[in-house]
Amino acid sequence: MASEGLSRPSTEQLSQGLDRASYNVYHNPNRHLVAPLQPTTSAEQSQTSAHSIDDGNPGNGRSRLRRISKKLSENVKTTADVVFHPTYHTKEKSIDPTTVPVLAPPPAEDDEDERLFHDAPEQKGPTFKEVVKHPVSTVQSALHGASGAKFAETMDNQVIAHGAGVRLVRAYDDLVNAKSDRDKNQAAVSLEQLKKARQDAFVRWTLDRHVLMVRRVPPHTTSWPNLGDFRAQGENGRKRLQWVDYGHHLLRYHLEHYGDQYIDQNPNLPTPSEEALNTSAERLIMTSTPYQMLLMKIRHIYRWDNPTETAKYLAAYTFLWTINYLSGAAILALIWTVVKRRLYPPTLEDIRGEIKRSEDVEMTAMNITQLIEQHGSHGWTDALRQDLGPWLLLQLEDLANVLEIWRNFYEWREPTRTKITLVLLSVFWLAITAIPLNILIKITQFNFGVMFFGLFPLATRWPQYRLLASPMKWLFWRVPTDAEWAIARLQVEARYRTAAMQKAGLESSQDYRKEGNDSNAEADWKYVANLGKYHCTSGNHHGELCVSSEGVKFVSAIRKNVLWEMRFDALRLLQKVGTGEGLLFVSTEGDESRVSGLEQRNEVFTQIVGYSGLRWQVSG
Repeated sequence: MASEGLSRPSTEQLSQGLDRASYNVYHNPNRHLVAPLQPTTSAEQSQTSAHSIDDGNPGNGRSRLRRISKKLSENVKTTADVVFHPTYHTKEKSIDPTTVPVLAPPPAEDDEDERLFHDAPEQKGPTFKEVVKHPVSTVQSALHGASGAKFAETMDNQVIAHGAGVRLVRAYDDLVNAKSDRDKNQAAVSLEQLKKARQDAFVRWTLDRHVLMVRRVPPHTTSWPNLGDFRAQGENGRKRLQWVDYGHHLLRYHLEHYGDQYIDQNPNLPTPSEEALNTSAERLIMTSTPYQMLLMKIRHIYRWDNPTETAKYLAAYTFLWTINYLSGAAILALIWTVVKRRLYPPTLEDIRGEIKRSEDVEMTAMNITQLIEQHGSHGWTDALRQDLGPWLLLQLEDLANVLEIWRNFYEWREPTRTKITLVLLSVFWLAITAIPLNILIKITQFNFGVMFFGLFPLATRWPQYRLLASPMKWLFWRVPTDAEWAIARLQVEARYRTAAMQKAGLESSQDYRKEGNDSNAEADWKYVANLGKYHCTSGNHHGELCVSSEGVKFVSAIRKNVLWEMRFDALRLLQKVGTGEGLLFVSTEGDESRVSGLEQRNEVFTQIVGYSGLRWQVSG
């Protein structure tokens, strides 16, 4: 065997170099040449892969059962080919063993789901009851799951390679547990081959998915400029150096020799297509995986999930801020992070830890690839929507509110608040102008520490107080959003309409409601405007929703009975519900009243918001 004559590296050496190998993976000429170069059939590859994962390795019974059934099906297929295709062996033997091997060969197709600690999540489709009860939402969910499965399959087959990591760990366990020297040599060779296969898969994925066109770099045609070639005869007969032409030639020489790889020979913008957009999205998602983990780590710190760890960061931040060394410490931390990556590269134990987190649904996924492994190719989109959806929706709403506030501040929608904000900005300008730069930097760093260790955890742990913890809201205090301005505009118009109706004498005696027992007191009479009657349904009763400036009530259509009534001073929440024709009323005591089939729902909603005169808070 070719590998027996080689010195076998130590277990620690074999456990390194797992993330990205160097360009020259064959720096040892015999490193991977354990057999003569010859094409390998997919059946042989799958047989070797299945053989390298012994049943005694850590794993679950279901994976072993799938491997056994797969081997049996391959044997049956081979037997059938021999029986029904007499030229089967002839074709196999006709392969030329000197054929040039494929560079970075793609991994063998493997349908089995390799798991190291936990079984793969079951992919459940919609039930018949769900289809019958909610056909539209069920179909939409199935389509979302199918698109998520396609995306997950693309990443898993090409770059995630969870099964490849599992096979690496099992091969490493084989090496550690090997008894004889021969078994150790075979395990070492197998581990090296698996590491190279992972790099081959990365190269293949990059070229197959991301490289759509290549263009040859033009050869170097510009030589080093000779000063004599740029001298010209002057007016006085003396030769003068043409510095402009010489500089252009010198610049062209340096660009051609040192920057030709970064000069795009095609100045036209790329043509957009679905394939190009998908490729860019895949690159962005996969490249941002380390940054996703970094953001999760930062979130873990500022949320005080581990108070001891966060307290250490706070103490270090305070100390560095005191000695004015935050910026230098940040640069040193970046340098040490890169150097540490070189000195302490990822090991197989690190891969084992990532696999454990990826397979355990009880642990928090640190990036999108771990989320896919935890919940499966069909379930990860639902898990992402459930975990990230509420937070993302809240952030989008807050961002829209901030942009609306800026615009309304600029347009003087609330002149008093705009004046106050301008005064605050003037004070900031004076402070920036008068205070020395070093003190300004120190104040800025202090404010950042207060936000990171104080305001951020308050806003994330108690979202109901997030606006009170927002410095942006402090600056533009009470500057309205579009919704707040629209409500204020409605109520101003409602007060004007009510006053106009009273002044014009359009009200009748039934438009006044007596309050109190003293009929001689004019203040005991309150004007009540009837805003309209709207046909709708409440529960199982058909009737009308009667809206006035004092409250709402539902009157049945048959006996004209008042089934429920709610005054505005007892109203706590008003919400649009259903597909477009429902309203929900919630009182201060928690009582709920609901109507449906209200065709003019938006009109009723507007009338109540305007004529009620209450202070409303937009909650959705």
